[in-house]
Amino acid sequence: MILFIFFVGVNLLQLAVYKRVGLVGTMWYYPFITHVPSLLLYWLYFRRKVLSSIFAITSAYLCCQLSKWLSMLSFVVYERRWVEYGIRAVITVILGFLIIRYIAPSVAVILTKPFKTVLIFSILPLAYYLFDYIATVYTNLLYSGSEVVFEFLPFVLCVAYLVFSVVYFREYEEKCEAKQLGQLMEMKRAQSEKEIEAIRRSEYAVALLRHDMRHFMNNIISFIEQGETEKAKAYIREIIAAADKTAMERYCENEIVNMIISSYENQIKEYGISFSHSIQIPAKLWVSDVDLTSILSNGLENAINAVSQLDSEDKRIALDLRMNDDKLLLSIKNPYAHKVEMVDGLPLAKGDGHGLGTHSIKYIVEKLKGNCQFVAQDGQFTLRVVL
Repeated sequence: MILFIFFVGVNLLQLAVYKRVGLVGTMWYYPFITHVPSLLLYWLYFRRKVLSSIFAITSAYLCCQLSKWLSMLSFVVYERRWVEYGIRAVITVILGFLIIRYIAPSVAVILTKPFKTVLIFSILPLAYYLFDYIATVYTNLLYSGSEVVFEFLPFVLCVAYLVFSVVYFREYEEKCEAKQLGQLMEMKRAQSEKEIEAIRRSEYAVALLRHDMRHFMNNIISFIEQGETEKAKAYIREIIAAADKTAMERYCENEIVNMIISSYENQIKEYGISFSHSIQIPAKLWVSDVDLTSILSNGLENAINAVSQLDSEDKRIALDLRMNDDKLLLSIKNPYAHKVEMVDGLPLAKGDGHGLGTHSIKYIVEKLKGNCQFVAQDGQFTLRVVL
């Protein structure tokens, strides 16, 4: 209702100004009798941000150029002003409906973004708005033939494109980091559940050993008293082996690496994969947990997917993770079933949803100023990373 009342009031004001100063004068005063009141309404009454209100008004003004140009085209054909204005009115209504119905919801998402993003998207419509009024209404610069005037809009387009590219890339980086952080949190949660279950099993096994320890000792004494020392030794070895099974496996001192590898233990066992590893890294690394998780988890996942299609005797993965001076070196090797095609140094994805892991590894490694290499040779695929 407020918008409808405002709409009627603005149109009456336009009509009054038109009656007093004519068409040219109304065009001159138009921003002050239409756009400025709209800005004040959105800002003061609806409590919208000033920049968001400016973006909305100038974007709507820019969209009006669609109907304006099409109506001007009709004037070139028919050379009748009433035809031009009539067509422009009809096209404006149609385009307004289409824009509100199909385009406005997507554009409105921009207003939910941070200030700098809204500012970037506002550059083009605001620049066109100012250019249109300054060059055609308040002056005759557009018709002066000056190259500076003609090249102004391409200049603004270029600036908007370059700035938009930077902002978009930064938002893409933030989105990737948020996704990786979410994956890391999920892996930590899953690993915590596994550790709790492993601790429970270990405690139960230890309780059984403690309960049966008296019987074990009595049996050992009996073997020794009967002079059957070999049986006693074998029996002790069995007890030691049973006790070792109650201990949880740790791959290295680094907690994140332990967590990542442990999260793939079930898959490795399920597929019957022979997993060999040599890990010699400190408890703390200069690489962030999120980046290390992205590289190592994607590398292991790709290797598991590759060897899962092989025969049992060929299912093997070798992980080598070590420090060389201040460099972190990672190597994952595994055989593969089908021919690997390489494009720009990356293995070509087979099917939808594949290939993102290698691109993610490359992206993270380059962001950290490191190097990575994907090699498929003699039936052996190797991922090498140097950070």
